Formats: sequence, structure tokens, C-alpha cells
Amino acid sequence: MPAPFAVEAPHALTGVAAASPSDVWAVGQSRGRPLIVHWDGAGWSTPPGAPPRASLVGAGLEGVTALRSYDVGGQGGGTAEVIAVGGAYDRLLGVEVPLIERWDGASRLEVSAPLLPDAGGDSGVARGYVLTDVTLVAPGEAWAVGHAFEPVGRLVALYGDGDRWRVAEGLPDVPQGKLLAVSGTSAHDVWAVGAEGRSGLIVHFDGTSWRRVPCPSTRSPLSDVTAVAPDDAWCAGGGTVLRWNGRKWGNVKIPIDSANTVTAISSTDVWVGGGRGELAHYDGRRWTPTSAPDPLRDTAVWRGSAVAAHTPGPVVWMVGSRRLGDTTSPSRDHSTTAHEA
Repeated sequence: MPAPFAVEAPHALTGVAAASPSDVWAVGQSRGRPLIVHWDGAGWSTPPGAPPRASLVGAGLEGVTALRSYDVGGQGGGTAEVIAVGGAYDRLLGVEVPLIERWDGASRLEVSAPLLPDAGGDSGVARGYVLTDVTLVAPGEAWAVGHAFEPVGRLVALYGDGDRWRVAEGLPDVPQGKLLAVSGTSAHDVWAVGAEGRSGLIVHFDGTSWRRVPCPSTRSPLSDVTAVAPDDAWCAGGGTVLRWNGRKWGNVKIPIDSANTVTAISSTDVWVGGGRGELAHYDGRRWTPTSAPDPLRDTAVWRGSAVAAHTPGPVVWMVGSRRLGDTTSPSRDHSTTAHEA
């Protein structure tokens, strides 16, 4: 586990992104307010920013992405792009609203989300949907996903450069469908996963249009996805892990029962985190299970994961929460761990 956390409990972490081993961002919720924290390689801090609107209830950030640009010589291009998304209930509007935040290098800025084409109201404020995850497929090219509530539940995807966003058209019609995670290798290869009722749902964007992709039967929604290459992607949720081979998705047998999150360094270097503290690593031939570090062990509930490129080896991050009722540690309301491969 990294150094002591910067925020007083209770809180929960739901997403993490790493621009480098010393530039890691984690998001979640703390006392009904959006939470975002930063790791600089030595400790945690809470980036400055305006407080959330007083009308918001249960506001939280669900996903975050971070990308550092590199020049031809491999040197970093300055401050990383960081975007976080989530949602809340607005008491004044009487409806759920999306949240988008961006880091400008000095502070957190709230960014306006676009209105859905059929959204009611005349306030000019986006409403009726929330966002659950975001990814940068290239500098200035981001996708965010979520779901709408009215007039019927349906899939939502946004694309933009971090400051200006548009609602994507042509998503598959999935009544009561939800998108929970998104990842891509380029603007022509974007995967989003989620739920249709209690079953898993997978959709893909090829640079021109979205289409629904056949998904093996699952007992639970798919809560995370990571794309390695156009012919190699992974998703997980509710104990299920699936892999894309360029033609179809197939089940992957893993040595843990409650996989929630998956991240891949390469096709032969994959990590999965579960809901009972379990971790498992795939080396291209076999899976090796391991447990969370002390004092977490089986009380950890892993919700998000990320990889930071690093020499001589990458650093893998897992974040989540800790099940209440355990009294072995005073910091039982959050959990964060990093592993250097």
C-alpha cells in the first residue's frame, strides 16, 4: 500500500488513471461529494478546485483518464491531460445530472456536459443522465459513457477534447441499458461495456458507427474494459472475464470468483482484481492468484485499475473500497495498492 491517504474517511474510490508512476489520479466519493486525489510518487494530495454546487446530492466521480504527451525523443510534454466524470442528483432540477471535471495544471475545473437531444427543461443544464467512465484514446480525443433515465433508460456516449463535448449518435437501442466502462486504442477502436438488465453488454465504435457485439452469457453486468490492440481486448464484471481475439469475445477461465476490474500491460501481462481482495496475473500462459497486501487481505473490494508505463517495468494500480465491519485497520473505508512489475 502507498503512503497514508490524504482524505479523512469515510470515502470510496471507484476509478484510477496513471499518466506516469509519479502522476496518478484516483476518483470516487467522500461524504456525498466528488473526490479526486493525486499521487506524485511520494504522497497523496487533494487538487484545489471550486466546491460542488450546493444543490447536488450524492455527487461522485466514477471514472478518470490521464494521458501525458511525448515528443519524438520520448520526453514528456508537460502537464498531463486529466478528465474525470460522474453524476449526482440535483435537488433544484429534480433529476440526475452528469458531472465532468478537468485538470488545467493548477486546479480542477467543472466542464459543461451537453444536453441530450430530447432533454426537457429550459435551464441549459445537462440533465437526465449520468456518466460512469471516460478514456483518452489520443491527446485531445476523449470518449465518455453512461446512461440516461428518461423518457426511457438508454445508452449514452459523449466525445470531445475535454472542454467541449458532443452527444454521440447511433448507439444501439438497448432499453434499460447502461454503459459502465470504456477503453480504446484509437479513435477507430473504442470499446464500451455495461449491462442489459442483469446481463453483460458490449458495444464497439469503429470510427464511423457504433454496433452491438455478441457477448457470451454472463450472470452480471460488465464493469470494466481494457483495450490492448484492435485484436486484443479484455473486460470483466461479476466474476466473469472475457477476451476479444479480433473476431469474437470468449470466456476466460480465471482462478478468482469475483473479478470486477481488469487492466492489461500487454497481451501477455494482464491483472484482474476482485470483490474479496483477490488479485490474479496472466503471463500469456497461465494465471497466478495472489491476495491483497496487509492489512487489506479479503476485505478489499477492487473497483478500478490502471497501468503506468515505467522503466525498467510498468506499475499497476488497483483502487476500491474496504468492506465495513472489519476492525483491523482504522482506514477501512478505502483501499489503494500499487504493484511494480
